[in-house]
Amino acid sequence: MPIPRGGGSPAEHLDATASARLEGQIQLWMHAYPRRWREARGQEMGDLVVDLAGPDARRLEARAAFDLVRGGWGTRLREHPPLHTWLLYRVFDRRIPLPYRSWARDDIDGFLYPARRALDGLLMVWLVSSVMSVVLPSSTPGGSLFPGRDPVLFSALCALMLIMPLFTWPEVWGRKTATLRHLGARPGEPLVSGTLVGVEALRERVTARSMLTWSVLLLGIAGAASIVAALLASRFLLISHMPGHAVSAQVDVVAAGGHRLAITGMLMVALGVGMLGAAGVRRRLRRPLGERHEQPHRVLRPVRGTSRASVLVWALIVVALAWLEVSGRLALALSLVPGVVALLLLPGALVALGVARRTDTPDLAASDVWWIGTRGRLPAVDLPIHRLRLVPDLAVTATDWLNGESPA
Repeated sequence: MPIPRGGGSPAEHLDATASARLEGQIQLWMHAYPRRWREARGQEMGDLVVDLAGPDARRLEARAAFDLVRGGWGTRLREHPPLHTWLLYRVFDRRIPLPYRSWARDDIDGFLYPARRALDGLLMVWLVSSVMSVVLPSSTPGGSLFPGRDPVLFSALCALMLIMPLFTWPEVWGRKTATLRHLGARPGEPLVSGTLVGVEALRERVTARSMLTWSVLLLGIAGAASIVAALLASRFLLISHMPGHAVSAQVDVVAAGGHRLAITGMLMVALGVGMLGAAGVRRRLRRPLGERHEQPHRVLRPVRGTSRASVLVWALIVVALAWLEVSGRLALALSLVPGVVALLLLPGALVALGVARRTDTPDLAASDVWWIGTRGRLPAVDLPIHRLRLVPDLAVTATDWLNGESPA
């Protein structure tokens, strides 16, 4: 056996490798414990398991692994809120009681939290579609959004709705709002080490050039995909009034040939309205950019990498919808709404991007361009925002903390 680099005998190298393998196995099975518990006591527990395993242990025994899993899931069950509290929190977004804040923090910070929020929306869509299938009957067996009710396609779309929030702007799916609502200490509540308390912080804004560049990219792809789908799709989802019923309608899938001109014309009208709006945006942005107020409570940043990935994912979704409609797997409907919106906004976004690239103002935010371009007035001065931070090891109340009576 070759002697490892850095000196030492092969036996010492073997002991170090076995010790590292044992610690890796312990860390793996300790994932049964809640994350906050592992951060606070994980090192202590790991050292204890290593000591119990003995100096000659090469791997974690099955019994020890079972004890770790049993203890971890027992800890999760003890920290889990009761059923009625959990239902109020999950279904009605009721503020979680103080004893279960650690559990709620793990839940909100978890990777799957946006998917759980999306699942709530998916269940609501399923409920509404079930009701609409009774209220708005279809006159043809395939006359629905999903031709032939293909279960594979329907399952794929449902899975996409659950996976998409994990990678496309996960903060938009309520993580920040839920953190402030459920985890922030209220005045009068006792504070302990690890409690989250709201403090003032600078407001983050995205630079105009960065935001408008990626916005134009997404709007251009969505508008082009919608036009291609309107020109090439063979079937169209038509909603018409049912004769003899005051408030009922029927949903039919018809050949797009007779309606293609009207569909394309709708998109062209949206583009024309957008061009008229772009002229107004150019006129509004011409003067006030140099007269903006100073923003002492603001910090600027470009579009983050996660947001850029989100733009690309949304663009792929729009292109995929257009391809499904062109290939006949879906009736032409889903790509029209984002297409109309994109064609309405694209000309104005192009004009604003040109203005932002020509200006020499370094502190121009996308929110400034949006406010001036849509209203023609200067934006107000940004106020500080509230963020949560951990308090140190102390025993005061939230009222004392907010009144500045806590130690420095």
